[in-house]
Amino acid sequence: MADAVYEHSARHGRETLRRIVDKDIITFCARQPHLMELAFTLADHGHTHVGHVARLSLYTIIDLADGNTRLADELHHRFRHAGLDFGMTLEGWDDPAADAIEPQLD
Repeated sequence: MADAVYEHSARHGRETLRRIVDKDIITFCARQPHLMELAFTLADHGHTHVGHVARLSLYTIIDLADGNTRLADELHHRFRHAGLDFGMTLEGWDDPAADAIEPQLD
């Protein structure tokens, strides 16, 4: 019984993580207005999804934040809160197909 509960919990965790890394970076940062400029900069450089950004190093994020370590640290905190980190290896993850992405913004 405990194995079945663990299996369900692990599967649920993977599904939740997959939903997060598939989210676009603008929507991911939308509740923190001070992160929006960085989110748009990341997207302009081709890092359009949380999964893309999770693969970047902290130093790359700082560079894209024009050296603003406070801003990079705040985004890092947001990632850790979601169970992610920078510099992650996301084996088997590809960004979602354009037609699979639900419109998040009006």
